Amino acid sequence: MITISSGLMLAIILIFAFIVSFAILQKMDLLKRFGFEFSAPMLMWHTQKGKRFIDGTAQKRKKFWRNYGNLGLIVVSICMVIIMVLIIWSAMLATHVPSDQAPSPEMILGIPGVNPLIPIWYGIAGLAIAIIVHEFSHGILARVEDVKVKSLGLIFLVVPLGAFVEPDEEEIKKLKKPNRSRIYSVGPTTNVILAIVLVLIFSMAFMGSIEAKEDGVIINEMSPHSPLYNKDVEWGQQIVNIGGIDIGGLDDFHTIDLAPGDHVEIVIYDGSDERSYGSITGMVITGLAEGYPADEAGLKRGDIISTIDGDTIRNNEDFFDFMDGTVAGDEYHITFYRKMDDEYEEDQTNITLVDKYDAFEELYPNENRDEYQGVGYAGVSLHYMGLAVWDSDFLPSLLARPFEGVDTFGGYVQSSMTYIALPFLGLSPVPENIANLYEVSGPLSVLPTSAFWMISNLLYWVFWLNLMVGLFNALPAVPLDGGHIFRDGVRGFTDLFDIKDKHKEKITSGITYSLGLAILFMLIWQLVGPRV
Repeated sequence: MITISSGLMLAIILIFAFIVSFAILQKMDLLKRFGFEFSAPMLMWHTQKGKRFIDGTAQKRKKFWRNYGNLGLIVVSICMVIIMVLIIWSAMLATHVPSDQAPSPEMILGIPGVNPLIPIWYGIAGLAIAIIVHEFSHGILARVEDVKVKSLGLIFLVVPLGAFVEPDEEEIKKLKKPNRSRIYSVGPTTNVILAIVLVLIFSMAFMGSIEAKEDGVIINEMSPHSPLYNKDVEWGQQIVNIGGIDIGGLDDFHTIDLAPGDHVEIVIYDGSDERSYGSITGMVITGLAEGYPADEAGLKRGDIISTIDGDTIRNNEDFFDFMDGTVAGDEYHITFYRKMDDEYEEDQTNITLVDKYDAFEELYPNENRDEYQGVGYAGVSLHYMGLAVWDSDFLPSLLARPFEGVDTFGGYVQSSMTYIALPFLGLSPVPENIANLYEVSGPLSVLPTSAFWMISNLLYWVFWLNLMVGLFNALPAVPLDGGHIFRDGVRGFTDLFDIKDKHKEKITSGITYSLGLAILFMLIWQLVGPRV
C-alpha cells in the first residue's frame, strides 16, 4: 500500500487550489489582458521582452551556434544512453529493494519543497536557472535557423519554476531533420555543460579550500545499541581520543588496541568544544541475520564480542582477520559482554558457522564472490562501539578529490554516482554540524563562513538540477527533446528503405510511442516493484 505523506498532501492541495483558481480566471477571460495563459497545470506569462537579446546573440555568431548544435547532438546521444541505462538498471533492481526502503511518490517528483531531498530555496534557484538556460538555448538556435520566436515568458506552478521561449512550431516542422535536431539538442546540452562548469568550480575552488580543524573520525551512523547512545553524542560529531589514544583517522579507529570491555573516556569534538563521555570498548553486534549461526547461538544486538576460540577481538581488524580464516561447518567458542540493567556481564556460547558463499547467495547475491566458498559465516554485523565512521578528511576527499586512487571504469562510475547521491546521504546542503568541523583556507577564506557554505550549497544544487534537467530531457520520449531527436532519427532510418511515406510515419510513431510507454512503465515500476 502506498501512503501519502503530509508534505505530499500539502503539495497536492496547493496545486489543486492553484489549478482551480486559474482555470476559473481563464474561463472569465481575465488572464489574457495581462499576458497570462493557463494551460493546466501550468500558468504561463507571455512577453516580447528578451526577443532582441535572442536575435542579437543568434545573428552575431551563426557558425558558432551551428557547431554548438552539432556538439549538442553528440552530447544528447551520450546522455540518452546514460539515462536509459540508469532507468533500466533501476527498474531491474526494483524487486530487490525492501518495501520499507522503496521510494515514495514525492521522491519521484523533482519539485522543491515536495521532494524532501530538494531544499526549497536552493531547489527553486537551481531549477529556475536550469529552465532559463535550457529555453534560451532553444530560442537562440531557433533564430539561427530563422525560425520565428513568438514570445518569451515565465512558468508558474504555485511558485515560479522558470522561463520558456516559444518558437513557431510549424516553422520548426518545416526544417530539415538535422537543423531541427540541433534546436532540440542545445537545451539539454547547455544544462549538462553548465553542470560540468559549476561542479568544477564547486569541487576545485570551494571544496578544495576546506580542511578539517582536528584529526579524528566523524560519526556517520550510531546504532541504538552503541554504548554512546543516549549520551548527547550525535551524528556528525568527531571522535578525537579513545581511552587516552589519539585517533588520527580511520586506521587508528579500526586497529585501536584496547581490550574489549574496558571502561574508558571518549573525547568528542563538535567544531568548537571538546567533551568527554564514559564508555565501554569493543566490537558491538549491530545486526543479525535471522536463522543464521549468530542468531541461533543466542547472540543479540548490543552484545560486545570479547574472544573467539581464545583469540581476543579488540577491533575491526581482529574480527575480520579471524573470520577470513574460519571454515564452514566448524564450531567456535565465543565469549561476550551483554548489558544487564546498567552493567555489562560476561557470557559465552558456541557457534557453528555456515558457508559464506551459500549465505551470500541468499542474502546478498550481488555481492557474492567465488573466494567465499568454504569460508565460515556467522550472519552478524559488528561495528567498533556500535559506530560507523568517516575519516575527518572525508568531505574534501569526497568532494574535491572524488577520483583519487580510482583506476577502473567501475570505480569512476561508483565515484560519480556517489557524488550525485550526496542529497541521499544527507550531505547536501552540507549540514551545519559537519561544516563546523572544517575551516576555509586560501583566497576564499576572505568570505564569511556562512556565505562560503551558502555559495557552496547553491553551486552544488544548480549543478545537480541542471544535470537532472539535462538528462531527463535527453530521454527518447516525446514531448521531451530527446524524444523529438529520437523520432527524427527513426524517421531518417526508415528513409533508407523503399516504403511509402504513410508507412514510414506509422513505423516511426509506433517505435517512438512504444519506447515512451516503456520508459513510463519503468519509472512507475520503481514505485510499485518493491511493494509487489
